[in-house]
Amino acid sequence: KHWYKAFQTQYGTNMETNNYVESWHNQLKTTYLKRKPNRRLDRLIYILVNDVEPEFISNVNRVILGIGRM
Repeated sequence: KHWYKAFQTQYGTNMETNNYVESWHNQLKTTYLKRKPNRRLDRLIYILVNDVEPEFISNVNRVILGIGRM
């Protein structure tokens, strides 16, 4: 029940909510996987490393700097 608390940086943040996870999963499926069935693990890892991670880092930096939509 409390495993997620080990990964929280601050008490009271909403990162443990199911809505956040569901939203991110939907974005992953629609934006990066194009709603196609992905049966190959190597392709999924390639997409995560080369497409998802750089954009995630860019978004984190943008939020830290206060640029654009939050």
